[in-house]
Amino acid sequence: MMTQGDIDAVIQSGEGYTIEFKRSINSDLAKEMVAFANSSGGRIFIGIEDDCKLTGADITNEARSKVQGVARDCDRSINIELEVVDKVLVIYVAEGQNKPYRCTNGFYVRNGPNSEKLSTHEIAEFFKEHGRINFDEMLCNSIVLPQGFDEFAIKNFMGHLNLSSPIDPSQLLINLGVVKEGSQIIPNNAGVLFFAQEPTKYLPQSAVTCVAYRGSSKVDILDKKTFEKDLISNIDEIIGFLKRHLNLAFEIKATQREERLEIPEVVLREAVVNAVAHRDYLEKGATVMVEVFNNRVEVSNPGGLPKGLSKDNFGTRTLARNPLIASILNRIRYIEKLGTGVQRMRSIMDYVGLPEPEFIFNSFFTVILRRFNVSDVLMKELDINEKRAERVYFILRELVSDKLNVERTATALETTARTVRSDLELLIEKGWLSASGATKDRTYMLTELGLTKVEIYG
Repeated sequence: MMTQGDIDAVIQSGEGYTIEFKRSINSDLAKEMVAFANSSGGRIFIGIEDDCKLTGADITNEARSKVQGVARDCDRSINIELEVVDKVLVIYVAEGQNKPYRCTNGFYVRNGPNSEKLSTHEIAEFFKEHGRINFDEMLCNSIVLPQGFDEFAIKNFMGHLNLSSPIDPSQLLINLGVVKEGSQIIPNNAGVLFFAQEPTKYLPQSAVTCVAYRGSSKVDILDKKTFEKDLISNIDEIIGFLKRHLNLAFEIKATQREERLEIPEVVLREAVVNAVAHRDYLEKGATVMVEVFNNRVEVSNPGGLPKGLSKDNFGTRTLARNPLIASILNRIRYIEKLGTGVQRMRSIMDYVGLPEPEFIFNSFFTVILRRFNVSDVLMKELDINEKRAERVYFILRELVSDKLNVERTATALETTARTVRSDLELLIEKGWLSASGATKDRTYMLTELGLTKVEIYG
């Protein structure tokens, strides 16, 4: 039996993969029942607005009978239970045993926090691939709450929810749909990915590998990191890795010069979140890869497009491979709105003057984000080779941040001080730098032309 406190906790948690709010009993009720029955079940709360405002509903015997009739009239009858808590009618919809189900308007499944209509072909393909249960909903019997759960991960997640009042962590996990109650509280795979202390202990494939290369090929590795924490921490650390290895571009607004990442962070985050949310976790032999080259960033994950989603409708609609994971990320706005991410990435890249993202579908799903390739520009403008262009670009950025020290710079570039001085002399010859002092103690400054070049190249 639910209590008023349980209702308050559900409202705090918000709508999700297994929770739907409705102000009243209306024509959409059958759609929501069908979607839950075709997924893993859930609860519909009548008397709560979409914006989480508790309005209450008039729960009469006639209203109860109407709800039962809606469930009975679906094509296969849907098993439900009703409960009234104060002025809220709670409809418990069980996962269907004879999928797929349909209502008058068609077939629906739960896609994150939404109920999405599918064609007969799409729903047949969907269940052919996924069977009766999705990976993120499978129980992980090797871990029992609270053993192995990470308090920091739970508190960090709750911080993202911006709760107006405290909520018991156990109740939060129940409302998120990441645990199964019984004699023991056992998490499903989504619960492990988001809240376990060592997710890779139970799901080794959840690790993410990040690599930065010196050039445009996978030859010279500058940096490599593997992230094995909870899913939210992994996302944040991947973004941190990208920030360390991408450049800042400068943008003049009014009288101020503002810094921004050369590839906008919102685009990078969209690519990374999609990779960890929609990867095929049943493929245990590969991890999500994030690779930084001097001319591009590639984010790839095991698993191409989910069955039922074609190349033709990619970018205009979505079909989540891991709907519970997508729903949880949506709750904390790591996914803003399912199905809009690709268009958002395209429009933002176009706005900052970069090529559209490239998408490759095979056994992997890969996003390629093109960088503004400064090395290519410097090679042409200064008539130098690629390796020297990369050194010159590094030197220019050192000058901008007042970090230039010939010996230190030479060490960082794995070259000699003599080579660095030769590059500096080239920039002086081209009018980009001025210098004063003896050779070993020389001070270098960007000229007006040099400052303009840095402004252009970021």
